[in-house]
Amino acid sequence: MGQLQSLNQSLIDKARLIRNDTELIIDLDSTHSDTFGHQEQTDYNAHYQTYGYRPLVAFDGLTGDFLKAELRSGNQYTSKGVKAFIDPLLHHYNESIPNTDILVRGDSGFATPEVYESCEENESQYVIRLKNNRRLSQLAEQSILYGDNQKWEEREVQYFSMPYQA
Repeated sequence: MGQLQSLNQSLIDKARLIRNDTELIIDLDSTHSDTFGHQEQTDYNAHYQTYGYRPLVAFDGLTGDFLKAELRSGNQYTSKGVKAFIDPLLHHYNESIPNTDILVRGDSGFATPEVYESCEENESQYVIRLKNNRRLSQLAEQSILYGDNQKWEEREVQYFSMPYQA
């Protein structure tokens, strides 16, 4: 498996140099893949109510390049093993293409100290979706802009930065 990852990384690096890419968005995801029969490491996932695998994957959010994958049994939580998964990617891009601006993006399953620490240790930015809770709703309500002439029946997206500690 390591040889396949090395080959993939080498091809991606060559493509990035040809394209002169200086920005990288590492999209982290964990998905479910059903299995049928008795494959190794297949396991039951209560959320999906089926047997399968739960691979951890990373893509470049700008180019769609497939960066890395790790096959895991179906009962693994989204972020299990994510530090060991993402650290080599971050180290690689910091060493091989040091002028690259890296953003790590993930859903709420990756809202863990391990992800934050990996990104901060490697001087990478990160955007991780948090699950809604009462405190976040209160902070969001305080940030809503009124009187901006936006029609109430139209969808509006606003971005804010605020301190928050879970």
